[in-house]
Parts: sequence; structure tokens; C-alpha cells
Amino acid sequence: MRQELERIFGDRVTFDRVERMLYSHDVANLPTAVEKMVLKTADAVVQPETADEVIELVKLATQKKIPLTPRGAGTSGYGGVIPLRKGIVVAFTRMNRVINIDKANQTVTVQPGVIWAKLEEELNSQGLALRLYPSSAPGATVGGWAGEGGSGIGSYEFGFFADNIIELKAITPDGELRTFSGDELNIINRSEGITGFVVEVTISIRELDEEKKVLTAFSDFRKLVSAIRDINDAELPLWHINFTTADFIKNKASAVELASQITVQTHTGLPEAVHPPRDHHLLMVVYPGSKNAEVSARLQDILTGNDGQILDDSIAKHEWAERFYTMRVKNLGPSLIPSEAIIPLNGIADVVEEANRKLEGISIEGSMVYRDGITLLAFLTGDERTAAYNIGFAKSLLMMDIAKKHGGRAYSVGLYFTEDAAEALGKENLQKIAEFKKRLDPHNIFNPGKILSDTGTPGLLRSAMKLGKLTPEPLLDAAEKFLSNKPRVRRKLVEAVARASYACAQCGYCTDTCTLYMGFNWESSSPRGKWFMLRQYLKGNLELTQEMVDMFLMCTTCKRCNPVCQVNLPIMELWDEFRPVLVNEMGFATYNGFQMMGESVHSDLNIWAGRRSERADWVPADVKIEENAEVAYWAGCTASFVTTNTAQNAVHILQEGGVSFCTLGKDEGCCGTPMLVAGKLDTFEFIFRNNIEGLLRRGVKEVVISCPGCYMAFAHAYPIWAKKLGYPYDFKLKHISEKTEELINEGKLRFKNPVNKKVTWHDSCHIGRHSGIYDAPRNVLKSIPGIEYVEMEHNREDALCCGSVLTRIAAPPVADKLGAMRVQEAIDIQADALLATCPCCEVQLRAAGQNTGKDMAVLDFTDFIAEALGYEVRDSSGFTLFMWSVFEKALEIMTVDGIVDMMSDMMPEIMAAMPPSMQPMMKGMEALPGPVQSPALTMMEKMIPTLMPKLLPSMMPKLMPKVLELMKQYIPDMPVQMEEKLPDMLPKVMNVIMPTMLPKVAPKLAPKMTAYMRDNKKSMKNAG
Repeated sequence: MRQELERIFGDRVTFDRVERMLYSHDVANLPTAVEKMVLKTADAVVQPETADEVIELVKLATQKKIPLTPRGAGTSGYGGVIPLRKGIVVAFTRMNRVINIDKANQTVTVQPGVIWAKLEEELNSQGLALRLYPSSAPGATVGGWAGEGGSGIGSYEFGFFADNIIELKAITPDGELRTFSGDELNIINRSEGITGFVVEVTISIRELDEEKKVLTAFSDFRKLVSAIRDINDAELPLWHINFTTADFIKNKASAVELASQITVQTHTGLPEAVHPPRDHHLLMVVYPGSKNAEVSARLQDILTGNDGQILDDSIAKHEWAERFYTMRVKNLGPSLIPSEAIIPLNGIADVVEEANRKLEGISIEGSMVYRDGITLLAFLTGDERTAAYNIGFAKSLLMMDIAKKHGGRAYSVGLYFTEDAAEALGKENLQKIAEFKKRLDPHNIFNPGKILSDTGTPGLLRSAMKLGKLTPEPLLDAAEKFLSNKPRVRRKLVEAVARASYACAQCGYCTDTCTLYMGFNWESSSPRGKWFMLRQYLKGNLELTQEMVDMFLMCTTCKRCNPVCQVNLPIMELWDEFRPVLVNEMGFATYNGFQMMGESVHSDLNIWAGRRSERADWVPADVKIEENAEVAYWAGCTASFVTTNTAQNAVHILQEGGVSFCTLGKDEGCCGTPMLVAGKLDTFEFIFRNNIEGLLRRGVKEVVISCPGCYMAFAHAYPIWAKKLGYPYDFKLKHISEKTEELINEGKLRFKNPVNKKVTWHDSCHIGRHSGIYDAPRNVLKSIPGIEYVEMEHNREDALCCGSVLTRIAAPPVADKLGAMRVQEAIDIQADALLATCPCCEVQLRAAGQNTGKDMAVLDFTDFIAEALGYEVRDSSGFTLFMWSVFEKALEIMTVDGIVDMMSDMMPEIMAAMPPSMQPMMKGMEALPGPVQSPALTMMEKMIPTLMPKLLPSMMPKLMPKVLELMKQYIPDMPVQMEEKLPDMLPKVMNVIMPTMLPKVAPKLAPKMTAYMRDNKKSMKNAG
């Protein structure tokens, strides 16, 4: 079966245990007892790209009787994506194309893996909009909502999602592609994939219109409900109505405050926001701007007539932006106990009041579905690490009982509410689904255990659900108080990281946003996946491995995840906190490239293996550098040794602007950012002290910086370390773009020449999302005569990361993919040049463009300024690619396969370096006659992986001369500066990296060693 899946899906199938775990759960925080009943790990995960692949898979699975579980983005908590009988999880995330937008008929056809928020963006760009979308739109897929059904934002006007589906195409259990429309849609829609896997969806859409938002506060919830009734009676043409209770507002505000207090290095808290009053219930009404004349005055009269207080537009805007973040309250738990039901409008006030009486601190919100229904979402918080959580979780069933008592029903079915399926889906419709399932899926291959209780829902689970419903409320309260509220975990981690792993809502908003996920397309690369891994580690269900740690360390620090986090976690900063723990405390290896950089920093203060004495050789002859000055220019390693035009342009700009400045010359060191991301805090402290002391000695008050990575270190890490180590830190920081804009505004910088180019700007993550510098470079570029400035599709806060040198070091193919995505955006807008200010971004983008055949000039921001000022500008692209090719070759040598190849090329030296006690055995092996030698070498081959890690450390001093010789042979264009360093640097690097690499190297080397001994005997025999 494995070979068949690999044939169909190639690298889009995985059998990795960690990856399989990540695709075998959803967002629910289940009590341990329930987890043991239902959480199973799939045997494989596949990611189809076409319907034909799904058909082939279904036929294969049917033949082998292997269960298939469909998965969208896993953003629900009903258990629909849990593979109860293991088998294969079919993840549809790569089927994410918008197939057709029909403006005339106002329809859109998409594949199931399309994310709702991205679809809305695409439609908006063409003057269209979705009729409705789920409150989980930033993470949820179209296919997922079709499978589960329900209502969402826009349901006041457009009802349930099912009411807006025109046609579904699905692969049914017999392996056929069928089209469903009209009444037949009910066979597939809301059936959780038990009757068919959706591969194409056509839905109705609408014209784009301005959204008018009115937010009103009510002190009396019944007055809020009365206002809704009056709105209905007035038949106002509204699009969306939802409410939140006062407790929800209060709990959400408390959760946000808690998140802002997370104490990790470089986390500066959350931005200030305008919050609504905490002691009032809120009603949000949204209607089309084209209906404003018809709605505005009448709506205001209704709201104020029911004693509502209409809040400021700024508050309404903030709350509307928060519509996707209903789970913010989870951070208080850090676990969440949800309940969801459909309630009639005439029962909602009673439901809310009874729930508030019986369930202390419950957070409730509701959205109108047409004029007579409300989708109610209620949250209790708890801590799944405690024994008391088992009882607290049962209270979600009490909330469901309250809803049913007042005419409500379950919102969805999934795995947990199969007993309510007839009520939720309709008895007649459920019967049709059951008959269809029985006829086409007699072996119960499609998503067993969901919707229909007789298809594999665990009996123990059904019994537990019934028992929970029957347990009296006072008994639940007493049991909860009796059981411990003290968190218990199997393992320990940094407290902030450990708590965050449980607080993560698993909503998936960060997944599609994550740079690494864009490159790898597997959950293990995403923040959501990493938080789940850590949660399982803390529970004792998973061991951390070097492969998992590599993915943690590979985080590009782009910070795209932070703004979308459901619970306001400072994700990137928490990773930064975790890196040194992994490397220094838990004993995992950092990337070998950083070991090389670290040794170069210790010897010569830079990461490029350059000579310290040549650090300032980039300084132009026509520029005067002061020995001491209040302003210092900071070039950074790459601009000092590789992209020297960047530094030369910057000092020309400063001199043209009349700025008197100094540099640190040969005393300038690496800023330390590479050492921070590598977890090498000792090296960071060493270089930090060097740099701060150098600036203080020169009397510097303002530091002008070109490199965004350097800027990030100075702006965010240095203040913390200065305080920690007792240094004064009062420096004013200016990025070169900010300093240039300042000089232009002061009239000190005047351009002499036009630059007739169409250019675009790459927002480097470290000055963009990290430091908020967006306007200065754009303002400067737009002020240059002749420049035509255009924006790429993703820009400013939403800019794509270049992929960073981290992926270039760790996974070059992924680096090429990510860099090419960014370069393509510049090509798409027909720019003449893609401008950046980060030397590392420039290296990455140039390398990716070259390796993927994308022709786009990647130039430094200052090139254009210097040219406009009348200076001749040197293009450093060629030298940049050359220097990176040297470094890349060194990195290739330091991989497992690279070490194996090197050791294969030095087999005689390895044999000669064997300890004296081993020499007779090795020579004896070579001397054995053929019939005896073969089994002996086979036995030796099995011993080598155990022996080599023990023997090699003592052999390395003898082997090092040959290693140095081979390094020079492998890198014939090695710069002389690097060659000088190798004898001192390489032994130190090898001593660090070999202990962790040998367990992987030895098994690959063993057959080469035995082959050498066999061949060596033959050569000696032939020679004789």
C-alpha cells in the first residue's frame, strides 16, 4: 500500500508519526478520558491536488478496505476529522484553486481547500463579495464548511451555507465523480464526508458593497432582544446581526490583558485598542452602504428606543475586526469548553439568563440566521491539565440541555452528537443519507463513526455522553470542586512556552500565513503544528527529536503569525525564547552553518569568515569617517564583506546630507541576530559586549543602520541585554531609509539625476513587522525623479517573507520556492527592479531567482538614492551569488550526506587513524579469504554504527589534515580569507557537530567502509 500511495502522491504522502498525529485531531480540548476513547493516529496522510487522484485513492482504499477520513483545515471541534479507525487522512489543503468567477451570474466555483478569507480577498479585487462566510474564515476551507454545514457572518440575509450552494461535485464511495444539486445536495452537505468527498463547490455570491457597521450597548439583555424583534418587524434590509453578552466582553478583555503580560524577551506587549464597555451587552448590526438612506435613521430610532447606547465608529470598527476571534477567551483557561446550538429568537433571552445562573463566567455570543433563528456559541474555560477538567467539560452538555429546553437543537453532529443527528439534520434527510451510505459504502470506508452512530461511533463515548446529560448539576459542581485544579504534566518546559502550547486555539489562522508552511505544506512546519507537538510532549505522548527541533529552529522570524493569533500569543518571541532552551539546556544541535558563523564571530567578529582587519575596507576614498562622533553608521557583516555597495551608498548619503559620523571600523562586530536564532546565547553576549563598548567609547548617541537584521537586534534585543548586563542604553536608532527621509525633509539632500525605472519595494520582516518601518522607504523612493513606484500584491504588514537565510541554510529547495514566490510578485507587476534594504533578503532573493529561472533585478534601496545623487553605483549581485555559492558548498559538506561523501574520499586515512587496538582486526578483515570475508564484513557492517561514534572523536586530530585538504578540493574558489581560517576554525566546528551527526553518518558510512576493505583486498591481490 505504501508504494501505491507514493506512486500516486509522491512527496504529498507522509508516514511520519509526528505528521500523522498532527492530521489526526481538531481544535477540541478533550479531557484525557475522552481522548483515550476517540483519538487515534492515522496510518498515512495524503494531500491530493486533483479529483483524479482522489478517485484513484478511493478505488485503492475500497479494494484494500482501508478507512479514509477527509480533512479540510481541522478548524471545527466536532470530531469530524478524527480517523476513528486509523487508515488514511485525506487532507484537501492543496486543492485550493479558484476555478471560475462568473460575474454575470454572480457565482464562484472553487476547489474544497480554498480558505474563505482568501476567497473573499479574490472576490473583492473583482468588485464582488461572499454572501456569507464562517466566523473561522481566516483558517476554514470551503470544503470543510460544506461537509459540516452551518451559518456564519451574513446569515441574517442569506441564512445557512446550504442555502447558498448551487452545486457540489464529490467523489462517492464507489469511486465515481458525481454532481449534486437541488434536493440532492443534502446527501453531501453536512454529512461530514461519509457519503462523498467534495472536490468542487459552486456558490452564489454578491456585488461588493460598503459595510455599514453599527455597534450598540445594552445594560438589559432583554432590551437587546427586543431591539432585534423591532428590527425584524421593520423589515430593514440588513446583512448581519450578532450579539455578545457582557460576561463575554469582560472575559475577552481579561484574556487580551493576560496575553499582553506574557513575559518573554523582545515582546513589547499588544497595541492599544479601543474596547467597548465591559458591563454591557453588545449588538452588532451590519448593512450594505447602498441601503444607508433606507436604514440609518430607522435603525438608530429602534436601537435608542430600546435604551441602547450607540457606540463610536472606532469601537464598532474594532469589534468588527474582532469577528474572527471568538476564542480569545481561551487564554484564560488555557483550555476551552465550547457549546453550540441553534436557538429560536423567542427563546434566546431565557437561554442566556439560565446559562448565566447555572454556569458561572460563561461567555455567550449569538448570530442571527434569517429573522427567527440564532446560532449560539458559548464558552467555559478550564485547564485540561487538571483532574477537574473532566467534570468541567461535562458542563458543555448542560449548556446543550438548556438550549433544548427552550426549543434549541445541536448546531452540528460530527462524532459527538450522533444521537442528535435526526434532530440536527432532519429525520427524513438522515434516512436518505443512511440509505445512500449503505448502498455505496457497504464496507464503511468513508469517515466511519460520524453522523450515523451505527457506523463506528465508540459505544463507550455514547454512554459517557448520555451519563453526562443525566448527571444532576449539583453533583457536577460538587465533583468539580472535589477534584484537583492543579495542573499536572509529564514533562517540564519554560513556563511561558508550556502554557502557550495549551493556550493555542489550534484555529489554524497561522497555518496558511506561516512562511515555512508555504514552503513545506505540512502541519509540522506551522506554528499550530509546533504548539500541538509541544502539548503532546508535555503530556508524555511524544519525544522531541532533532528533526522536530530543526523545524522549530528554522522559523524565519517573519512574524506573520503574531497578528493573526486567536489568543494573542507572541508566537515568534516565544520561539526565540525556546531556541536557546533546545540548544543549550536540552542538548539538541543548531544548524551547522551557525556553528561555522559562530567560530568566525569569535575569531574575527563577522559571520563571513572575513578578516577583522579588512572590516572597513569598503569605505570609499571620498568619504570622511570621524574617529568619534554623536552619529555612527552601522554597516553589518554582509554589507561590509559582500554587498559593499550598500554600505558605500549609505555613507555617501550621510555625507551628502552634511552628517558628521563615525563607524566602529574593525571593531564593528556581527549584530548577533544569527546567534540569537541559533540559540547561541554565549556568542551573542560576547558580540553584544563588543559592540556596545565600541559605541560607548566613541560617544555615539545615534546609530544609523542599513541592515534590518541589525536594526532588529539594536531595537529589540540590545535594550534587554543592556539592562541584564548593566550597560547604559540610550541610543537613538534610525534605519537608513528613515535617515534619508529626514535629510530630504530638512532640505539637506537634493537629487541631481532622474532614475527612470519602475520599481517595487520588499518589506523586510525585521524592519517591517518587527519595527513598523513602512512609510520612510516608500516616501524616499517616490521623491526620486523618474521613479515609477508600484506595490506588489502582498505589501506592508502583509508582505511575504523572502524565506530568510534560515531556510537557505536548512532547506535550499524550500528557500528557492519561497524566494521565487516573492520575485514572481515583482514580475507580475512588471517592475524593472525589486528593491530591498536587507542584505540577507537580497542574497536569498537573488539566489532563488537564479535557481528558479526568474529574471528580476534585485537591488539595494540605496543604489537608487546614490544614483539620483550623482554617484556611480556598483551592482553587487554577481559577487553576492559567488560568495553564497562558497558558503552553500561548505554547508553541503557539513550535511550528513556531505560528511559521508567526505569520509568515503578519505578511507585510507580513516583506516590508518584507527586506534592501535582496532588495527589488527581491520587488517585481518582485509586478509580473510573470500568465502569467510563476506559474512565477516556483513557482521562488521552492523557493528560500525555502534563503533564509529565511540572511535571517531579520538581519530579526528589525525584525520583533520585530510579534511582540510578535501575542503579546499571541494571548494576550489574558496576565498583566501576563509582558507586561512580553516585550520583553526574547522576542528572546532567538527568537534561540535560530529557527536550529533555520527549516529546518522555511521549507518550510511558502514557499507562504504566494508566495500573499501573488500576492494582493498582485491587491489592488493591484483598488485601482487
